[in-house]
Amino acid sequence: MSFFDEIAQQHNQIIKFTSMATGISVEFPAFITQFSDGYNISWGGGTNFGRTDPIKHYQSTSRNITAAFDIVSRSREVAIKNFQQYTQLIRMTYPAYGPRIGGANKVRTIKAAPLFRIRYANYISSPKSEEGLLGCMQGVSFNPKFESGHFISPTGELLPMIYSLSFTFEPLHELPLGFDVDSSAWLGGDDFPYKQEVFGSLEPVSASPEDGES
Repeated sequence: MSFFDEIAQQHNQIIKFTSMATGISVEFPAFITQFSDGYNISWGGGTNFGRTDPIKHYQSTSRNITAAFDIVSRSREVAIKNFQQYTQLIRMTYPAYGPRIGGANKVRTIKAAPLFRIRYANYISSPKSEEGLLGCMQGVSFNPKFESGHFISPTGELLPMIYSLSFTFEPLHELPLGFDVDSSAWLGGDDFPYKQEVFGSLEPVSASPEDGES
């Protein structure tokens, strides 16, 4: 019998976070429970006398990804490993500092902001790096599922068997995105926003058991 984490590894269904400040990476089996990839187009402009509508000029197109996934532990050893990975992820949301100034350890200057690369299949991917999409983490949320139980230490510390991790991520564009005005050719490469070159070799999968019945 294969467990979920083993199946996820076999099919490369892993979500990976890499810190740009330190190079440290953590990864989890992607038991995705929520995924949203939104694009926001910003316009500027003002209303002139005699015009019903304001004059609009394009400013930017931004992207925002929100996702949530469950981290499931089939044993105490796996629960410990998962929690260590989660702990490292939270530490990665803080910046990297330079050497301390003077005798006080608290006086330091920020040397690198906590930028991330995140990779999940073709939904969160980058044509520039196999480590994933570059961007700013806007927030991470930890939600233990108390109904699923905990491992409890002799002194009362809790280790969740199952918990949900959700995050909000704002990608930073590494390529010029748009169309050539003369040829109408797309300038952002074939991999944006989701890699599609492998789709021709995919086999159809039934959405439910009934779909496969004749």
